[in-house]
Amino acid sequence: MQQLTACPVCQSKQFSSFIQTKAQMHPSEDQFNFDQCEKCQLVFLNPRVLPQDLMDYYTDYYLPYRGPKAWGKYEKLVAGSQQKTDAKRAELVHQFHPLTTETKVLDVGCGNPTFLQKCVEKYTCQGIGIDFTDAGWKNSNGQFDNLGLLVGEVTAIPENTAPDVITMWHYLEHDYEPIKNLKTLRKRAKKETTLIIEIPNFASESRKKYGQHWAGWHTPRHTSLFSPENIRLLLKNSGWEAQEVLTYGTLDPYVLYWMSQMEQKGIEWNKNMEEEFFGFVVGMIGFMPTSWAEKRRSLGIMTAIAKPSL
Repeated sequence: MQQLTACPVCQSKQFSSFIQTKAQMHPSEDQFNFDQCEKCQLVFLNPRVLPQDLMDYYTDYYLPYRGPKAWGKYEKLVAGSQQKTDAKRAELVHQFHPLTTETKVLDVGCGNPTFLQKCVEKYTCQGIGIDFTDAGWKNSNGQFDNLGLLVGEVTAIPENTAPDVITMWHYLEHDYEPIKNLKTLRKRAKKETTLIIEIPNFASESRKKYGQHWAGWHTPRHTSLFSPENIRLLLKNSGWEAQEVLTYGTLDPYVLYWMSQMEQKGIEWNKNMEEEFFGFVVGMIGFMPTSWAEKRRSLGIMTAIAKPSL
């Protein structure tokens, strides 16, 4: 395990234990500790799993890796839902930084790069993605040949990339070195580059409702849980300036509520999820009035829009 002696955002050495949670989407009963910084209020995993051991927690129990196939006969319906999320993300990017044929979009932690594909299809822009593994696209049969896809850490992004837009969809909460990597991206960026980060919101209703079962912990894969104030501070300390911090995102907040309920229930995450589908849909319908209020309430997701500091 890797013990931290300072807060990852403000470097304060004044922090104390906030909560202990068990490994989520994992069969073990391993318990992990999250500390909270007394200065900036960041909540962070401490101690944390060594990077080389982290793959032990990305097994068949990890639902995002299984993707739509995990839902058996409902696979196509679930895949359609992902396509809608990709479209929402492409539209959000276009809202804050209009996309053209000249625009380069760099997606950090691209996984299965369907979001980039959607951007290219809809706006004929250029798509570049990077992830620590090619598992998300290596068996795609040429589906993503029109994208520039890289395997490696953020430092592996070529210095002359000069992206117009940088996106991070639920990547930063996994990052072991957020300041270092955001500084690297600042060096790769143009003066006009727009950075868009979507992450779980620690200061949210779902976290307060579900406590140690909140899916936003994603223990031990998530290393930092941000709130609006400290994400602004992190950006400032990394050479970026937050333009807006929205207390909602493109991910349907119901997904976070449902995963939290499943953690509370203690389901076996490696099973065929068909039997959970009906309950998922019924719950989603019942949750709609709450979802409609997400721009007025902090349900679980937030989005930071930033520009390079001058």
